[in-house]
Amino acid sequence: MQNDIDDILGEIAAKDQQVLCREVLSIGDTMDALRSKWTVEVLTAILCGNTRFKDILTAIHGLSDKVLTERLRQMVDDRLIEKHDCRGYPPRVEYNLTDHGKRLYAIVYRMTEWGTEHRRLILNA
Repeated sequence: MQNDIDDILGEIAAKDQQVLCREVLSIGDTMDALRSKWTVEVLTAILCGNTRFKDILTAIHGLSDKVLTERLRQMVDDRLIEKHDCRGYPPRVEYNLTDHGKRLYAIVYRMTEWGTEHRRLILNA
């Protein structure tokens, strides 16, 4: 772990200020994507197989139809999920994570690991 941190610090020290500024903006973009209310919950619900609107709504307690509609629209625009109109009767729509959304979820998973360790560290202090 310490070697990883030392490697990261070495990489940071070798970069010029413009590159570091661009990277800070990228971190902000990532945080903005995660900061939107319900994004992580919707990603998780879809990843767990809840791909239809009502299934997602049922899986996430406290989320309204209106807010889910808005979040799904924004997440499609952000290319985190794809909307698929399925043929047949009755007509239905399904949502799936894009590769971009899966990469974001991998970050969320790593944050979960860190958060678990952080909570253990703080509560046992």
